[in-house]
Amino acid sequence: MGSGNRWQDKAEVYYRDGLMITDIEALLGVSRKSISACLRGLPDYDKIKEERKKEAGRRRRQYKTDKQRAYRLRDRTIYTVTPDTMRREHELAVMELSRERYH
Repeated sequence: MGSGNRWQDKAEVYYRDGLMITDIEALLGVSRKSISACLRGLPDYDKIKEERKKEAGRRRRQYKTDKQRAYRLRDRTIYTVTPDTMRREHELAVMELSRERYH
């Protein structure tokens, strides 16, 4: 890396630390296209990119798991079946059917 003053060197350090290209763009004030071209020139770019892709997959899988747990928990608390809820559903069904006309 050189003196550390070049934006390319800073972009490489930020990218290796896990920052996204849009975040690097905001920090350095350089276009995403320029940053991307610079990073693609790194010798281990493909390796870093693959590791980041795997990590993103792990984070997404964890997010989806947590979200499904939250849905299940919500469904359990909202749709708990009790004798009162069954009675109320029955009464609503009777009211709806009594309004309909059969021919």
